[in-house]
Amino acid sequence: MALGASAKVAKAKSDKGNKPMLTDMIVYFTSNAQRVGAIRPDGSNERYPEFGLAGQPLRMGKVSADGKQAEVLNLKDSKYWRYDFITKSIQQINLPTFEALPGGTRYLHTDNIDNVFTVFTSDADGGNRTNVYSSPGYGYGLGLSPDGAKLAYHITGTPGRNSYEIYVLDLKSGKNQLIISDPKYIHFGPEWSKDGKWLLYQRCAHQQDPGHDRSDVCLSRSDGSEQRVLTKGQSHWFAAAFGTPEQHSSGSNRPVWSPDCSKIACALLLPDSRTAWPWAADRPDTDHFNRDYHPEQARGGTRLCVIDARTGKITPIVRDKTPTWNFRPAWSPDGKQIAFVRADVGCLGELWIVDADGGNKQFLTHGYSGTGVDYPTWQRFAVPSL
Repeated sequence: MALGASAKVAKAKSDKGNKPMLTDMIVYFTSNAQRVGAIRPDGSNERYPEFGLAGQPLRMGKVSADGKQAEVLNLKDSKYWRYDFITKSIQQINLPTFEALPGGTRYLHTDNIDNVFTVFTSDADGGNRTNVYSSPGYGYGLGLSPDGAKLAYHITGTPGRNSYEIYVLDLKSGKNQLIISDPKYIHFGPEWSKDGKWLLYQRCAHQQDPGHDRSDVCLSRSDGSEQRVLTKGQSHWFAAAFGTPEQHSSGSNRPVWSPDCSKIACALLLPDSRTAWPWAADRPDTDHFNRDYHPEQARGGTRLCVIDARTGKITPIVRDKTPTWNFRPAWSPDGKQIAFVRADVGCLGELWIVDADGGNKQFLTHGYSGTGVDYPTWQRFAVPSL
C-alpha cells in the first residue's frame, strides 16, 4: 500500500527550535471486543494498546495537544485514567476533561444529573470546581469555540421547551443564547468553524421520521442570525444502524468540518434507501440497538460526500455498489485525506481511507480479530506507534 502524504510524520517548529516529531494515527473503537485500536494511514503499525489495564474493555477519549497523553475510559467500571505515552505510566483521574481553557490551568466539564445539565470548570485533577451554568434538561453534543470563550451544545428534556434545541453559552458571563429551535425538528451536534463564525449541525424531521434515521446538514451563524440548509429531503444518514444480528452497532452519525473549514464531509443517502434495521411502526419505542434484522429489505446505501461550505456544492467522493453504507468521516490534520467506516449489509464495519478528492481509496482493517471498526478519529501522537 502506497504511503500517503498524511501518513508521513509531521514535524512542527517553534521559535525556540524543533519540537518532537508527531506521528499521524487513526484511532478507532472495536465494538465487540471493546478495545481501542490504532493504525497508521498507510496501513502499518496496527495496534490494540492495553494502557496498563490488561483485559479491560477500553475507550480512548481526549488526546493532549502535544500528543503525549490521552484519557482512557475503562468501560467495565466507568473509571477514567490518564495515560502518558512517553513514560508509559497511567494515573486515575476524577473526571474526564472536555477541553482545556485558555491559560492551560483550568478545564471545562459538563454533567447531567437528575435531568439537570451543568457546566463547570476545575483544575486538571478535578479539584476546585466552579459551576458556570445549570439548566433543567439533558445537554450534550458539546463544542468549545476556537477562542475558548463559548460552549455550543444541544439540549433536550427541558420542561416547556421544544425537543433538541441548540444554545451557545458565554463561559465568562454565563449568558445562554438560543441559536435554533423548531418543534418540527431535532437540532443536533453543533460544531464550530475555525474562525468561530459558524456552527455546523444537523436537523431531523422527527415527526415524519420517528426512528431518527435521516437528517439534513445545516449551518448557523454562531449568534443564530442566519441559518443555511445544505442538503435536501433529509438525505443525511443520521442514526447509523449496521452490523450483524450477533453484533449490531448504531449511534449518531455526524457531518464534520475539514481542518480549514472550507468543506464538510458527510454520508448522504441514495434515493429510497433503507437499512437492514428498519424502524417499525408496531414497535415505536424500539431503539436502534434493538430493532429487528431484515436484510431482505435493505436497499440503496450512502455515498461519502464533500460539501463546499461557501457555495453549498455537493461532490460525492466514494461511490460503491449498493447496498453499501459509507459513514463516520474523519479528516486528516492536513485535510488531504478522509478516514471512514464502510459496511455492507449484514457485515461489520471496516476502516477505509480516501483522498479528499475521491482518489486512492484503500482498505485498512477489519478491527481487532475481525470484530469490526467504528468511530474513527485522526490523531497526532508524540510516539511512532501506540
